[in-house]
Amino acid sequence: MKLLIGLALGLGMYFSASAQSIPTLAKVYSGNTVETSMNASKKNPKTQTQNVPATVTVIKQEGQHVEFIYKNASYQAFEIGTISADGKMMQVAYQGGAGNYSISGNKLVGCGSGRVREGAFSQWINSYYAWCDDLTAGK
Repeated sequence: MKLLIGLALGLGMYFSASAQSIPTLAKVYSGNTVETSMNASKKNPKTQTQNVPATVTVIKQEGQHVEFIYKNASYQAFEIGTISADGKMMQVAYQGGAGNYSISGNKLVGCGSGRVREGAFSQWINSYYAWCDDLTAGK
């Protein structure tokens, strides 16, 4: 019985300590996105790289669960994320792709990839992209 009580108390303290390590994210992060896109069409293959200013606006955070909007001059997406138990990483998902951010102080730095799923079928059937963000709160 003492073992069960000790185990329960130990687990309670562990989960309490883990819950305290989840950071509350800032409302707005801004910075830069580097994106490489590729249209792997057999008729007209093309690769393009661009550097664009971008923002992430946190709409809602409940513990580890985060909802936000990513926006640059030509693209806007509603995204969801889950912060790791240690509060140092956030895995994100959005229509057509996924990625990971590291969380360090007021910085979100991360990369991901996806597949274009907008416009005419012939435009996105073989189109892919990869991105990396370097964003800071309070810029």
